[in-house]
Amino acid sequence: MKLCFRNVRARLAVAGLIALIAASCAGKSTRPSDEQLAKLGLKFNLVQKKFDNGLNVLIVEDHTVPVVSYQTWVNVGSVDEEFGTTGIAHLFEHLMFKGSAKYGPRAFFQELEAKGANVNAYTTRDYTVFHESFVPDLLPKVIDLESDRLASLRLSDEVLFTERQVVFEERRLRTESSPEGRVQEALWGLAYRAHPYRWPVIGYSEDLNRITIEDLTNFFGKYYQPGNVTLVIVGDVDTKKTLELLDVAYAWIPGRPRPARSIGKEPEQTEERRIVIKDRVAAEKVAMGYVVTRAEDDDTYALDVLANILFAGNGSRATQRIVEKKDLALGISGVAYTPLYPGLFMINATLKGKHTASELEAELDQVLAEVQENGVTDEEISTAVRQLTVQTVDSVRTAHGLGTLIGTVMVIFGDPNRYQSDLAKYLNVTKDDVRRVAKKYLTKKRRNVVTLVPGQGEAE
Repeated sequence: MKLCFRNVRARLAVAGLIALIAASCAGKSTRPSDEQLAKLGLKFNLVQKKFDNGLNVLIVEDHTVPVVSYQTWVNVGSVDEEFGTTGIAHLFEHLMFKGSAKYGPRAFFQELEAKGANVNAYTTRDYTVFHESFVPDLLPKVIDLESDRLASLRLSDEVLFTERQVVFEERRLRTESSPEGRVQEALWGLAYRAHPYRWPVIGYSEDLNRITIEDLTNFFGKYYQPGNVTLVIVGDVDTKKTLELLDVAYAWIPGRPRPARSIGKEPEQTEERRIVIKDRVAAEKVAMGYVVTRAEDDDTYALDVLANILFAGNGSRATQRIVEKKDLALGISGVAYTPLYPGLFMINATLKGKHTASELEAELDQVLAEVQENGVTDEEISTAVRQLTVQTVDSVRTAHGLGTLIGTVMVIFGDPNRYQSDLAKYLNVTKDDVRRVAKKYLTKKRRNVVTLVPGQGEAE
């Protein structure tokens, strides 16, 4: 979640501060100073505690506004599934709301949403998050609800049948009946041959259909236990009292070390891969994915800067050439998606009129070649780093946003303060870095291309 500044003056002030910090960090590998972080709103008192059962707790006490964000981060995602039971991690996102020992299936609505709280959850390839935003008086109830379902979730054939139908419908709407959804699923399946990133987070229908209560019970016992969970609490709370409440609610739940991930290495891609999908669309669409880095690799920062230079805003290189000058596409976007394991530098475009994907690819190849051969400018680097840093600053303007930042770096890197060194690494990206990663990663042998064309039929 990103919260924009409410006025341009505030944004410009932060942008100016970022420029000063960039100058002071130039050529260094350290993080910005505490004073600089404080001016950006990124310096806060973070209390961390680990219970004997393995539960990690991170609390930021902030009384600026009477709001609390309570986030339960579970170190399990679709990457932890086995082929044959794909979608089980996402299925648990639904099952966790269906009742526990003390509370019925509508408890989160009746006890929280009916009183103004915002309740939701999401599943990714690497982790699952349950989160609530609410007024401080609801904190004891949230703790009781969350701890109870972690300790005693109710699983039954009836609940499995009902929620499986919900997921089937979700899959039908978001993937099977969505051209864009089909394209993205095909892209990940094309780019990965062995790694579990190759299947969609929502899973395949045939796998969802074969999941049993035994599968659910084993999955819950393995992953939904304190040693595999991090609680992130940000906002108008009393840290000492909150820890006391958590101790009563969670400390008695048996826990064990987080299960080790045993995931085979994806074979190196040595040639371009392509697939064509036909569907009832008015114009061609194209999705590309270049295999790149994982989150902890230093090249990730230069790839983010490169994606910004190429695709962020109307003035970006790809948009200027392909959309504004050549008038080939309605729009083009790109992002370096670098999760826990090597991810994809993804590019998506919708062609205009009768223009074809091959025309777009030719122009895009020229845009990439210019960066690979001639590099980028100091001004482009400065603008990209400023925009990326402002996005980080924007994201922590709410309790939920700050909690999300802390939780993400905790589950990916095991360090809730990792964002500080990350900021310095963005500020230290150079023109040579950007040119180097463009030449290293954006090559045809690393490229996967899915083209969606008008028509009907199977993928080719």
